[in-house]
Amino acid sequence: MKSAGRVLQILELFDELQREARVSEIAERLGFPQSSTSMLLKSLAQLGYLDYDADSRSFLPSPRVALLGAWLDKGPVRDGSLVRMLEHLSECTGGTVILAARNTIYSQYVHVLQARTAMRFHVPPGTRRLVVWSATGTALLAGIPDAEIGPLVRRTNAEAPPEQPPIQVSAVLANVARLRQDGHFFSHGLVTSGAGSIAVPLPNRIDRKGRPLAVAVSGLLEEFERREAQIVAMIHDAIARFLVHMD
Repeated sequence: MKSAGRVLQILELFDELQREARVSEIAERLGFPQSSTSMLLKSLAQLGYLDYDADSRSFLPSPRVALLGAWLDKGPVRDGSLVRMLEHLSECTGGTVILAARNTIYSQYVHVLQARTAMRFHVPPGTRRLVVWSATGTALLAGIPDAEIGPLVRRTNAEAPPEQPPIQVSAVLANVARLRQDGHFFSHGLVTSGAGSIAVPLPNRIDRKGRPLAVAVSGLLEEFERREAQIVAMIHDAIARFLVHMD
């Protein structure tokens, strides 16, 4: 189980770096022992999932990785429009751009483009936030009937880590109502102190099983409070430009 998890973390790290990396860097960034990291990378190379450059002593995912799961989607994931939208938002906003999907009581970050600014919060792919108490989570709840939100909050309070303060159903309903009214949700340090995050639900049918997806742009709270209207307009413009044909 541990090895399987480490393989996925390595592949997600390459997705973040988008370049070759050596054993030492991978081990340091992921907090893995260097010896076991080296063995795991060599095994992945032998299986054809990584390419190894002997001159630079670095690894890079092979085309075999790029083709994994390509059969799952024939829409904006396969044709690249979803990724192009995220890259466009990264360039025009300068913030951290997040694509999120629901995973039980969590909103999970399935793709992350790190902020381009010197002052930033580093958010790794795979990060999980409570779906009832986060910007992306609120966006993912946009199409959920209010009657289902109460039970979800109660389940979250029962299963969340003990350090998480109890969440009030009324507060979650108010956040969802605000998103439905405004078309976006702005988290003012809801999860991370000093961080702002603006999230918008994506159009239906992007995921082949109809699961909701959300996009968020995150950064320093003070800056995002000044730029809220501008960032919201950029997000909606990007969705209309790249994904409107899916709705």
